[in-house]
Amino acid sequence: MDNIDIETLVESYKDIATSTIGHLNERGYLPDIKALYPCTHTVVGKIVTVVLNSDNTEVINQALIQAQPNDVLCIDAQVLGNKACWGALRTCAAIYEKLAGVVVIGRATDSLQIQQLVFPVFAQGVSAVTTFKSNDTKGMLEADIRYRFGEQSTLIRSGDIAIMDNDGVFVLSPEVAQQLLPDCQDKHQQDETKFQLFFEAYQNNQLDHLFRK
Repeated sequence: MDNIDIETLVESYKDIATSTIGHLNERGYLPDIKALYPCTHTVVGKIVTVVLNSDNTEVINQALIQAQPNDVLCIDAQVLGNKACWGALRTCAAIYEKLAGVVVIGRATDSLQIQQLVFPVFAQGVSAVTTFKSNDTKGMLEADIRYRFGEQSTLIRSGDIAIMDNDGVFVLSPEVAQQLLPDCQDKHQQDETKFQLFFEAYQNNQLDHLFRK
């Protein structure tokens, strides 16, 4: 990992759709995590993990302060059930801290306000029930997250790379991301060339000519 340029890797994946990754690899895909509103571009960033152990969500505020610009907070809120731990005000804080996005393994709230803020928030869903100030057990910053969906189990660590768009979320270790990048770039270029050829023919009413070649 010492030889991997994380910043360059993050920049490189901003041109790659998650569906391109999904054509080549299933590792790191989080099936039930989706954008709260249509995400028109690929969002990429280095992950900072947050693990909640109770209704006490103060560790999220700590993470917002300690995270670096362009990082992605990944919050394990599975312990909360249907309660939301992320909303409009924390989104404002994330924008102020210049984060790239947020992934909530759990629920978010204030979905309309978040949409107005145009900040990438990905979650399992939305809820009107939220957390409140609590003296229960504090959460942990930069602890490993074990994401489970059916028989799938994915380990998410601080320093991993999140790649997110309207089709979903991948979390890849730097090593896996570096290994996959050349094939992803090739696949992206091939698909873009084919799509542009089709789109130009579509605009010019020449689809019959294209498909009869």
